[in-house]
Amino acid sequence: MTPKSALGANHSLPALTGLRGLAALWVLIYHAWVYVTPQEILFSVLDSTIRVHTFFSLGWSGVQLLFVLSGFLITLPYARANAGLAAKPRLFRYLFKRISRVFPAYYLQLFMLVLIAWMVSSEWLVDINNIFQYLLMLFVPPPIGLGSPAVINGVWWTLPIELSFYLLLPLFSFLASRRHKVLLMMASMLSMVSWRWYIVGVLEPTSQVPVWAYQLPGSMDTFGLGMLGAVLHVQYSEQRERITQYQNWLKGLLCLTPFVFIFLGIWMAEQYETYWTVSSIFFLWTPIFGSAILILILNCAQNQWLMNKLLANKIVFYLGTVSYGIYLWHAPIGRWLLDSPLIASMEGYQFPRMALLMFCGSFVLASISWYLVEARAIAHARKK
Repeated sequence: MTPKSALGANHSLPALTGLRGLAALWVLIYHAWVYVTPQEILFSVLDSTIRVHTFFSLGWSGVQLLFVLSGFLITLPYARANAGLAAKPRLFRYLFKRISRVFPAYYLQLFMLVLIAWMVSSEWLVDINNIFQYLLMLFVPPPIGLGSPAVINGVWWTLPIELSFYLLLPLFSFLASRRHKVLLMMASMLSMVSWRWYIVGVLEPTSQVPVWAYQLPGSMDTFGLGMLGAVLHVQYSEQRERITQYQNWLKGLLCLTPFVFIFLGIWMAEQYETYWTVSSIFFLWTPIFGSAILILILNCAQNQWLMNKLLANKIVFYLGTVSYGIYLWHAPIGRWLLDSPLIASMEGYQFPRMALLMFCGSFVLASISWYLVEARAIAHARKK
């Protein structure tokens, strides 16, 4: 099973597969930087100081990038159906494909981590009291779920957020149409603001604030932007409505995105201490970031020569193909490396070696996961 054949229809937009890979890599770099104690990394160029560590410190937003991208790709079939270009996805087939994409690699990792822990320390990380939550990926706040599963794999807490979007999308897929674009964005942003305000301003949880605040609908700003992107792509690219004007607008907006990212980096560097409070940055940062990412996604969806060269070449495309495995495996590998002689006994700044070893280890395991489980599950789901 080759990567391209397993990915199926998504291969028609290959740059987006590569973009997914870079997002997972960005999250990996962020965790490597955090694990070895964050430090400033400064370079002087033409009497100006470039704060390279700002890029590393924002790696957590690679998850937000993945949310926008998922919203775009998963909504495309519904946007096409609402535009009269295709039949509406069958609910069982849709859910089976989504579950087949998310759970097999997760179950493989869960089994391996539990087995390794038992072999090393004779400790069962999962017992009869919480096995139900682990099997259903219920890493949501108690009493429903377990909260952040940091004991086993800290990144798992983001998985039910995306899974929740998968499950709910068929209920509000009618919004993915040109007639409802304004309503779509108003509903997405209002739900995000209301939920985050309730969590931080009213509920005020004493721990695991991100786990609470980013649960749906707290992340609907980024998913909603992805949905909007699917509608725009169908309307202008597939239905060819004012296509030349649309493409020119996308290229112009793309030139502005570097300045948006620079602004967001400076804003976060100056006000990160107030982020988890009722503040403007808490409600505006991710929508602005998601909007810039959406512009990038829509340009990639045009199959532009430059975007394909940068993001759809063989190396980056394969990185995107195995990106889910990289995302799953990099955190446990990083925690193991911290206690290993490779990092623990190293003198000097550990970050470059940590990032390299985390990438190599997670890349190998992600490739095994892809060929052993993920590609087979995707192929089986496509036959249903």
